Amino acid sequence: MSFDVDDVGAVCLAHALADRGEAHLIAMLHNSGYPEGVGALSVINEYYGRNVVLGAFKGTFGRQPPPKGGGEADWVRGPFIQDLIRNWQPKVSQASQVSDALHVYRRALVGAADHSVVIAAIGFATNLAALLQSQPDHISPLHGTDLVQRKVRRVVWQG
Repeated sequence: MSFDVDDVGAVCLAHALADRGEAHLIAMLHNSGYPEGVGALSVINEYYGRNVVLGAFKGTFGRQPPPKGGGEADWVRGPFIQDLIRNWQPKVSQASQVSDALHVYRRALVGAADHSVVIAAIGFATNLAALLQSQPDHISPLHGTDLVQRKVRRVVWQG
């Protein structure tokens, strides 16, 4: 959820699959540093009546370089995100309101049955890369690659 509306379509498709019983949504993670991007996820989840756990990448990936001649750098974004947040007023509108994406990723996987999770990564691979590179922590004694190997059945990436 940053500059192109195709992400909205992909998330709506995930909800449609869940409505048909073909998917169970355990978490959604925003993958650029744009603080309001997770708000668009919240709007869509609320529209579909689901309380899906949200996480957000909290780095600077997705920030444009500062303009020539000075000024502050801005986020790569499309106008639809602000429009969704302004018109729907979701429970979550900022990345600061949710946990870090890696934390949510690891928690979601630990709580899932072995070889049951399908990860649908849409767009940037920031969160997936962080998961694969993650070290054992208070959530799991497994390295990220081992956690994925144990819990994930398939990874599908639209990049």
